[in-house]
This record gives sequence, C-alpha cells and structure tokens, in this order.
Amino acid sequence: MIIALTGTPGTGKTTVCGFIAEHSQYRKQYLIIDLNKLVIDGKLYTEKDEARNSYNADMEKLEWRVKQIISQAPGGMDIIMEGHLSHLLPADAIIVLRTHPVALRKRLGKRKEYSFEKVKENANAEALDVILVESTEKSSSVFEINTTDATPLAVVKSVIFIIESLKKGSIPKDFLPGKFDWIDLVEL
Repeated sequence: MIIALTGTPGTGKTTVCGFIAEHSQYRKQYLIIDLNKLVIDGKLYTEKDEARNSYNADMEKLEWRVKQIISQAPGGMDIIMEGHLSHLLPADAIIVLRTHPVALRKRLGKRKEYSFEKVKENANAEALDVILVESTEKSSSVFEINTTDATPLAVVKSVIFIIESLKKGSIPKDFLPGKFDWIDLVEL
C-alpha cells in the first residue's frame, strides 16, 4: 500500500515518520520516502524561490524518482511518502495531518528559516484547508488527524491504525475529513 502523508509544514509529518523509521516494530513494515530530501538532494526542482526560501519541485521528475524507489522496495513493505507535496503523487490513500492555525504559528515561529510572512502564509493555508481540499480533489481515500494537542506517539498510532484498517478493507470513519473548521482564523 502506498500512503501519502501530507499536511501544512509544521503539522508533524517528519516527526511521525522519524518515529516510524526508528522504531523496530515499524521499520521492517514501512518504507519512508522523504520527498523534501529527494527534491533537494536529487535537484528535482525547477528553481529556488528566494522570497519563500524554498524550492519549486519538478513534479514530473519527483514522481519518476518515487516510482523508481517504490519499484526497488522489498516485497510486502508499505510505502509512506512524507512531505507537503505527497498528496499530489499517486497513492492508495492520503493522510493529512492538521494543526490548529494558532498552534501552527507558534510551531513555525520557532523555525529560524521561516520569516514572519512564511509563518503567516502557512497558518492561513491551514485555516483555509488548502492541503485537505487538494487531497480530496485528488483521491476519494482521504483521512485527517488533528495533531494540535496529540503526542507524536498518538499520531503515529493513528497513522498506523488508518493504514492497517485500509489494508483489512475497513474505513476508519473517525478520521474521515471535514471535522475541523478554522476558516475564522484566516488573517488578511
């Protein structure tokens, strides 16, 4: 099974995947593909956006490279593509990590490489459900997890629960999208 683990920067994607990669129980079952690392290390971008201090990924090259990695994965391993662009790639299901915009601003505000404008832009994107909307436009198998007050372990367990439920043919209804409405928190 191929899972896209996505969400606005700061929602916990890297933390969750780091835990999965380090935990012996999960390490043998899930292959993590860090899309941000692939883009930068593989120079799979069209340009660097100096204003946002980010790279504009070449999605065709990224998709090609991800398919290469997946084709070389050991049999029986599930794939988790981690990154805020993962929902734009082919996947069996999409899991969107969500965080209350005020909490997200605090998290991102601690990142030295994030300007005030970049923090505000990402908090607004979260309030507007940008990644969730893109995900639901791309797939009918979309789930969301609120990471605002959850421990990393609780989020990991939710991610694993969703994946294992889907593999058994069950829909984890508690994680269906549409539970969070933060539109009032958008700052113009």
